[in-house]
Amino acid sequence: MNLLNSLNISKIKLFLITFLVVSFIFLFDLKSEYFQFRFLILILLIPSTIKLLKDVREKNFKFLKLFFILFVILFFHIGLNIYYEKNQLTNYSLFGSIFLIFVFTISYYYFDFINRNIDLINQLFIIIFLLSCVISIFFYQPDAPYFCGGIPNFFYSDVFLEKYGDRVGDVRLSFKEFIFLENSHLGMIAPSVIIYSIYKVASKEISVTKIFLLSTFIVICFIKSSTTLYVGTISSLILIILFNYKSLNQKTLISFLILIMLFFITIISNKECRPRFVPMDYNLINDTPTSSDNQKMSEDNKINKDISNKIKTILKTDGNLSSGIYFQALIIAKESIVEKPFGWGLNRYDQAFNYYQKLNHKKIDSLISFNNKDGTNNLVKIVVEFGIFAVLFYSLILLFLINNNISLELKLFYLPFIITQSLRGAGYFNGGFALIVFLMLFTYIRVYKKNI
Repeated sequence: MNLLNSLNISKIKLFLITFLVVSFIFLFDLKSEYFQFRFLILILLIPSTIKLLKDVREKNFKFLKLFFILFVILFFHIGLNIYYEKNQLTNYSLFGSIFLIFVFTISYYYFDFINRNIDLINQLFIIIFLLSCVISIFFYQPDAPYFCGGIPNFFYSDVFLEKYGDRVGDVRLSFKEFIFLENSHLGMIAPSVIIYSIYKVASKEISVTKIFLLSTFIVICFIKSSTTLYVGTISSLILIILFNYKSLNQKTLISFLILIMLFFITIISNKECRPRFVPMDYNLINDTPTSSDNQKMSEDNKINKDISNKIKTILKTDGNLSSGIYFQALIIAKESIVEKPFGWGLNRYDQAFNYYQKLNHKKIDSLISFNNKDGTNNLVKIVVEFGIFAVLFYSLILLFLINNNISLELKLFYLPFIITQSLRGAGYFNGGFALIVFLMLFTYIRVYKKNI
């Protein structure tokens, strides 16, 4: 009886910890006023603190050393920026730093557990997501009518035809579900789930139930597709194949290549996808330079306009609001790395955004309020906030990618999160970005130490 009780407690503990991890990585859009599901992971601070106290009693100070290094780097970097700008520390930056330290602590004490239970984490999310979709169908609400990819909506009606008119053929089949507010948010995490799951199916015997769940998940991802999903999957697979070709069996490699071709053809052939790769002219032109600084800005914008025209010619389409927001963020990153090569400090992208909006006299009202904190992608956010130190961050990602002693399963699950969200992300605490980075860091340190 004691053994049975012990087994039940272990299973409950396993499920609870797994659910908390799933909440942070996948359920970041679920919130109600002040409560957010991703904050549930902070419950793990309690057992982490207990483990820390035990380490201290045993005179094991490894974590405290790492904690001190992170603490000093974060606040020294922010402090210097604030001092020279004669500015104040915002709550957004302060709370972001504290939350990052909390995630760092949890990652340190649970990276072994998470690494061992990737399959369970993946399966639990798929089940939760599919349940959300089933419930959503019973409370059906149409989602955005036009987006990159998707499946044409064949369910026409007179009202439908009247509403969309000449563009009725472009309307996509869609539905709102409860977990992700936007298709792109699903696209931020779906590449990891798809790539990891396809590898499991192609490499090992797997139950019919799991194959059915995966197939259903992929179909829904096609229905609720986005540029983020396609580009993130393609980029992740290319990098993984390039550096881990010998580790992939033939069936897995063929599956990955087919997926790359399918997604690439969709991007090229779909007229809702192509405009997302073209800069908007009105975001790149400054017609009224009034000083030497503005004259230089005008020259830079002329170069940007020439590049934009070349891309438009190749893709045979104009840009749209999404591309305007994205390329505006790239311009901010370019200007920031030149003017502030050491960065603005953690969670201070909004300060850089406001600074460059004021500097550019030709304001674009439709772009002023969009993505002013997350930079549309985490590469831009990291470059703006940490400057040249972004090289160190992406060096870690490369080292993790090329290390042959790190499990391929971990690479297939972790790396697409980082690669996809570096291209189209929503900050460090959405889509599990910060947690995944620290899990990769501690995994790499563990593997590296075993090999010296």
